[in-house]
Amino acid sequence: MDKKQADAIARAILEPDLKAQEDLNRRRASEAARLIMQRRLAWFGLAGFSIGAAIGYYAFEKVAPYGLIGLCVAVLVGRLIPSRAAA
Repeated sequence: MDKKQADAIARAILEPDLKAQEDLNRRRASEAARLIMQRRLAWFGLAGFSIGAAIGYYAFEKVAPYGLIGLCVAVLVGRLIPSRAAA
């Protein structure tokens, strides 16, 4: 058996494992990116709710509706602003 035949046999044996590993790595990267986006939106939402609640409390004496409005606006802004990880 020469070197080319040995390489072909090794490649034939290991190729399914390599494809499975690549698929697993791709799936993990996708999950990590989704988790980063969820955490980013959570921070935007928390900040938006806090700002909206403060405005509602001091301007209109109604915390919950303005907090929820601030939350929605902040999450929208967070979705529209591109993340540094995507660049």
